[in-house]
Amino acid sequence: MTSISQKNLLKLAEENKRKGYIEAAIQNLEEALRGEHSLDVILQLCELYCANKQEDQAYALIKEEPDLFSDQRVYQTYCKILQKNHFLIETLQLKHITGLDLPVKVEPVSEEDQQQIMQKFKQKKQVNQADFESLHKLNLINFKAFTQSILLDPTPDFAVRLALCEDLVRLGLKDSFKIWVVDNLEEFVPAETLLLEKEPAYREIITAVGSRLAHNPSQLPLMIGETNLVVGSLYPEVKKYVDEPDSFASDLVSFLQTKEGRSHQKLFNKIYQHLPK
Repeated sequence: MTSISQKNLLKLAEENKRKGYIEAAIQNLEEALRGEHSLDVILQLCELYCANKQEDQAYALIKEEPDLFSDQRVYQTYCKILQKNHFLIETLQLKHITGLDLPVKVEPVSEEDQQQIMQKFKQKKQVNQADFESLHKLNLINFKAFTQSILLDPTPDFAVRLALCEDLVRLGLKDSFKIWVVDNLEEFVPAETLLLEKEPAYREIITAVGSRLAHNPSQLPLMIGETNLVVGSLYPEVKKYVDEPDSFASDLVSFLQTKEGRSHQKLFNKIYQHLPK
């Protein structure tokens, strides 16, 4: 739904655009979005961001939409933004998930730019969302090889390994990849692996932790956060390390409250040795 004030700002933006004042048009649309959600404003703003070489902001804006597929206008805009950003990897993920070819052709950045992206990523002490997104500009061969090199390095933060593993899963790759999990070199096939949030053992652990803290809800957010750290550190081999989710959850709550992890004590100690201080 677009309010009257938003419609007025849309008209001003259209007039600015017609006169070639792209930045003024963007400012008007950004102002319109400060009031309330309007798909018309969002789609216009995405178009102008792309026209003004701010495709990264267009991407951030369209990704906030709850459903990128049911509305054809949103889907078409999303695909064009992937093209503008050279996000080939996300395009291939989208194709795998939907089974459909995109209405636009998406190309990776040049080989020289890809080498720079990979080099900068490895030099980063702390990796942010934009760094992960930059890897989506690689071609598939480079993405697979680079991801494998990161997974074979035991030093990166578990969140980096988790995010890269889930990227491989979204691609539905049938290749076998090696990864360090709590000092053990494991092997997994992305096409045969679930995303962490869909892993039954993970869901059972989260539910069990919640049940055990039902009497003390103030502790729940912290405990769920710690549970995500612990289980995320075991991904993508959660099932291998968690044979009884309820017992695992019980021991984890005990470990977090009293440092007594019972039958999982050694595993928890190892996990926390690898977590950032």
